[in-house]
Amino acid sequence: MNAEKTSDGRFAIVHGARRIVLEKAQYEDIFYALPQESGVLFRLVNDTVLNADALRAVFRAMVAEAGGSDKAMVALQESVKGLEPS
Repeated sequence: MNAEKTSDGRFAIVHGARRIVLEKAQYEDIFYALPQESGVLFRLVNDTVLNADALRAVFRAMVAEAGGSDKAMVALQESVKGLEPS
């Protein structure tokens, strides 16, 4: 799982063909919370940052496809650390 900046100044969590676009404030909630234990990061994104059940379902599918919570959250955390919300 990776974090990317979009052309319109927002951010996206991406894995394969799946993409969840976040507003800057949502991305900042993740960026400024790091570092986190994998389970805590998963709960932060799933329970707090994502505000719709449909987005949560996509996020959980991405996590499963990326090899489970531990593997996916470690990859996401490393990606987010290198992408400041400027």
